Amino acid sequence: MTQGDLSRFGRNHIETGNYIEKIFPFLGVRFIAVTDNFDSMNVSAQEGMLAVNLKNLVNEMYARDIAVKVKSGRREKWEQGSYTGGVPPYGYRAEWIGDKKRLFIEDTTSDIVKKIFDLFLSGKKMKEIAVWLYGERIERPSQYHKTGRIYCPQNDELLQWPAATVKMILTNPVYMGCLVQGRTCGKDYMMRNLHDIDPEDWRIKEHAHEAIVSQDVFFQAASRFEKSSVYCNKNGFSKTVLVDEDIFEGILYCGDCGAKMKRVTQVKTLGSKDKVRIYSYNCPRADRIDRQRCVTKSITLSALTGLVREALRQEFSLSAMRLKDLTEVIAREAETEKKEWNSRMAVLDRRMEELTKRGSEQYLEYRMGELSESAFLRKKEDIGQRRASLEKQRADAAKKLRTIDVQTAGKNHFLRALVSGRGKAELTAEAVGTLIHRIEVYQDHRIKIIFAFKRSDFIGGFQR
Repeated sequence: MTQGDLSRFGRNHIETGNYIEKIFPFLGVRFIAVTDNFDSMNVSAQEGMLAVNLKNLVNEMYARDIAVKVKSGRREKWEQGSYTGGVPPYGYRAEWIGDKKRLFIEDTTSDIVKKIFDLFLSGKKMKEIAVWLYGERIERPSQYHKTGRIYCPQNDELLQWPAATVKMILTNPVYMGCLVQGRTCGKDYMMRNLHDIDPEDWRIKEHAHEAIVSQDVFFQAASRFEKSSVYCNKNGFSKTVLVDEDIFEGILYCGDCGAKMKRVTQVKTLGSKDKVRIYSYNCPRADRIDRQRCVTKSITLSALTGLVREALRQEFSLSAMRLKDLTEVIAREAETEKKEWNSRMAVLDRRMEELTKRGSEQYLEYRMGELSESAFLRKKEDIGQRRASLEKQRADAAKKLRTIDVQTAGKNHFLRALVSGRGKAELTAEAVGTLIHRIEVYQDHRIKIIFAFKRSDFIGGFQR
């Protein structure tokens, strides 16, 4: 179909762009012509560009079609009781029995899993379980899958189990014989970022393989997690005292080992009975028991904020940096960021249009008898879930786009207050991220601030 063939539909359908679309409602079909501003009078100059764009279009359609088929095939295998994951969970091995991939218990590692549950139900904390595993010289699951060694030889370096790995074992339904699908969503041929799905929306197939622990044991462990969650901020303890934004997130590091500093918080009751949160930062490796252990160090939020504010004030007073120069840099960064988010929204819009087209094609296949009702409903559900995910991402992108101007104004206000010296300039995450590249905390009560606009580095001391 050429531009001349399309001209009878009206010039409004032949505007610049890569795709020309015309909807025929009575057929429910969308016809797409690829033009790329193609001019039949100048074929030799543009045929190479057209060939490349046609190849890209075909490749994209092929990748999308393969992704849908892989997902559908994986779901069908899962419904038949086949394990569809990659590396089998710790305590199991995976074998093909006919056309199904089954999980079977491994004797030694499954005994370790049972011991972890026993220790947890006896009252041990996850950190204490990690200490027991280290004392027994048991390799971490990632190292076991890499080397096949259950126990670490005496002459080799042994790394301790992360508490998160212990918790993952204690909360994974696979150990009571269930196959779970849909714990994460979002990974397909164009989207590589995964996000978690609420447990209520997981697909669970019971008695899919032999259980390592009974359901009673698993739910006893779950009950203990539920009881302990009462004392965390997520489920209500001190919920009335909201957690503030971490303005130093992503830029605060331990100067001795290089790990990101971890923020800890506690609620303090004042004499007036009011409750406030007290924040401080610690090196997360100070609690380790292996060779990666770091020296203990801590700095309070108030001390860190005071040092950063003073360092910035000194930098502006001693350097030739002008307020106008920084505000112009901030404005350019804001425009660049807005362009990036607008591009993301445009990609999301195209993908939602593709899902709409895919749904229409599947409906036609169903009405023409090329697709069974069960297959059509399954594909429709899959498209609905993907659309919901895309709509959420678009809403998040639109929200971020709306906040860029507000954040830019906040940065400029902070800089003006800082340079003028009138009052205390309030530090925000946006201001810190704009002005500071990295902050390092050392054991001898020193910090090093590396500025993003690089005039010099600030080194100062603080009191614990």
